[in-house]
Amino acid sequence: MQRRRHLAVLVAVWALTGLAPSTPALAGTPATVSVRVEGAASTLLPLTTVTTTNTPTPAPGNCSGTTAAGALQLATTGNWDHEAYIQTILGETHEWTTGDPRYWAFWINDTYASEGACTAQLVEGDRVLFLVDRATAPSYTPTVFPLELSGAPAEITQGGSATVTVNKYSTAGVASAASGVAVKGGEATVTTNASGHATVTFNTLGTAHLRGTKSGFAPTASVAVCVHASGGHC
Repeated sequence: MQRRRHLAVLVAVWALTGLAPSTPALAGTPATVSVRVEGAASTLLPLTTVTTTNTPTPAPGNCSGTTAAGALQLATTGNWDHEAYIQTILGETHEWTTGDPRYWAFWINDTYASEGACTAQLVEGDRVLFLVDRATAPSYTPTVFPLELSGAPAEITQGGSATVTVNKYSTAGVASAASGVAVKGGEATVTTNASGHATVTFNTLGTAHLRGTKSGFAPTASVAVCVHASGGHC
């Protein structure tokens, strides 16, 4: 009885999250895409660029190589469970139970995926983010949302400052300003204001890696900024 109840709840989660196991998709067109994996407590895979192929993922999933699962296969060099309903990525497992309702969700281009990783076909330039979400009764809707940092310069003179913006995204991919986000990587940690803006100062020569974090959200991808001496270039 307990197992039946657990399976019934799991089916509800799959239906509402779009991550249900499904028949593998037919092969699409190979594309160059990026993949990032944010675990429960740390980044498991930084933004990684891969070019998908028509080679299916290993059993038992046997997903088309041009899907999100195919991109994950390449980005992690096969270090995931190869299931149609993904529970383990890079050694971190979230199988969803009533006691621990965490599971692996994924987003494409800041939009919550409407189908499973085994069937979601990718196109050129797609950005795939796997993150640990929590789905609880009665709605089982997503509760962890991605953040994105923009406006950072590719390079800047030592001692210079730049204003960056952090947005949060709804499941439909609608951006809105994210306040209270801690932006690290500059001279000091700064916090975004109500408009999602924060001014970062760069006093140390070399490459600074900006990253925004806030409790309850998946962090931003790391953004590299080259800091050079006056009159110099990177």
